[in-house]
Amino acid sequence: MKKLLTLSRWIIDKTNVDSYRAGRLQGEKHPCIDQSLLNQLGGMANLLKQAEEMERDAGLNKYIRFDWRDMGKDITKMHYSIDIIPLLCKKEGIEDSLEKQRRYIEKIENLLSEVSRAETNWLYSYYNSLLVRLKQGKNVKEMEDETLFRCLQGMAAIQNPLWKRIFSANVLENSKKFEKEYETKVVGILRMYSDLPDKDDMTDEEILKSYGILSYAQVLEWKGTVIYRLDTGKTVDTSDFYYGTIINSQTLEHSKPIAIPHIRKIMTIENKANYENMVYEKDTLYIYCHGFFSPKEVKFLNELTKLTDENVEFLHWGDMDFGGIRIFLFNKEKIFPKLKPYKMGRECFLEAIGKNAGIDLEERKRRSLEEMKAGELEELKECILKYGVEIEQEMVI
Repeated sequence: MKKLLTLSRWIIDKTNVDSYRAGRLQGEKHPCIDQSLLNQLGGMANLLKQAEEMERDAGLNKYIRFDWRDMGKDITKMHYSIDIIPLLCKKEGIEDSLEKQRRYIEKIENLLSEVSRAETNWLYSYYNSLLVRLKQGKNVKEMEDETLFRCLQGMAAIQNPLWKRIFSANVLENSKKFEKEYETKVVGILRMYSDLPDKDDMTDEEILKSYGILSYAQVLEWKGTVIYRLDTGKTVDTSDFYYGTIINSQTLEHSKPIAIPHIRKIMTIENKANYENMVYEKDTLYIYCHGFFSPKEVKFLNELTKLTDENVEFLHWGDMDFGGIRIFLFNKEKIFPKLKPYKMGRECFLEAIGKNAGIDLEERKRRSLEEMKAGELEELKECILKYGVEIEQEMVI
């Protein structure tokens, strides 16, 4: 059965609107007594009893009055001042929503005072958005979740990358709680308020990695000859691994490439199927790109780049879409300055269109593309804008 309301609680709930929580609601309210109200209170008898009690209460009766009729057996209307709400909340043993809103505002203002005001600071932007909503009187449900704020504050305090479950254990005292309950919420906030230029095309894992939370799946994968040395002094030659080499995050952190003998061409490949189809060649190094390289991968590959001579060719084979262009520009800027696109030109784009491989270009991506400086991929950018489609490599394999 549905729980009945008291008259006090009905008035409180009726008044708990944006304008009240924002402190703008004043004066009196004059609700008529209808069947809906009687149903919520359990009938006219309950209403009459509670109305009489309020009229006898010296603290309340100056703020509320009733229109009685039929010798006190019926009420047609009530009149109450907004000033009665704090008194009714005290009577019911609940927090006044206006006072709660003010408490939340004070909390966010205190948090904002501890955060950098830089426009690129995602946490400042998020907190500021909460403050705006609170001052408008909005019911901001996030404010009720103290653990969410612990996650956000913990992320902002990360100085060195942490494994996801270590972060969860440190901040939430439970190694799996972040992954199970808060990862999706936190990633959603980062997607909305971070200044990452590629966030719309990044996976959740890549978003978190950009802010220092690592999953155990972080690896670097390649086919070809790389000789690297671990900080233990042990040297590894990957020319023996004909079908490819995978090293994990710890190996990336504790190793450094020292030679790439015979390598004349280095190619990063965004699509896993294309990468897997590549056959080992003595003079070629194929690197699976998987998206945006992590800081540890960038560091390792920067060291590898230093080992090349001026005759080494650098190529990138990626999707012919907004994300593919961004990944190419990232790799060129951060890792391989001489990087050139491979199979990402006008001819390949039109060939894919001829195979009905296009995916409709979203409007948000169109706007981003129009503003983008695409460098060597300017022609591809114009093709995408002209035809209104993007090409993922899976569509043409």
